[in-house]
Amino acid sequence: MSEWTVPPPSSQGRPGWQPQRPVRGGMVALGAGIALFAQVLAIGVGILATGDAADAVRLVLILQIPVFIGVLVAGVLLIVKGDRGLGIGLFIGWAIGIVALPVVGFGVCVWAFSGTTV
Repeated sequence: MSEWTVPPPSSQGRPGWQPQRPVRGGMVALGAGIALFAQVLAIGVGILATGDAADAVRLVLILQIPVFIGVLVAGVLLIVKGDRGLGIGLFIGWAIGIVALPVVGFGVCVWAFSGTTV
């Protein structure tokens, strides 16, 4: 009875694919920073472009759509092309921004309208 083993992996890698680079923390942080900056920019434009709070909220939500699409397309393309750190960072930064920025904004509004000074 012969024993079957898995052949050793080719040193060439998969055809048509580039070798994957290691995920570097600095690139992940850069991608997260880019995504967060895009969200802060969308929020700033939404607030500065309108005079009414309800209109500002609507515009900020509308501006989040191109930010999401940009992060999604750029992140997937970067990951597929082998720059996983920057692509993953874009996704992480966008997710952090979606959760953290409304909480920070709520805190700033409460502080601003509470009448207390620091």
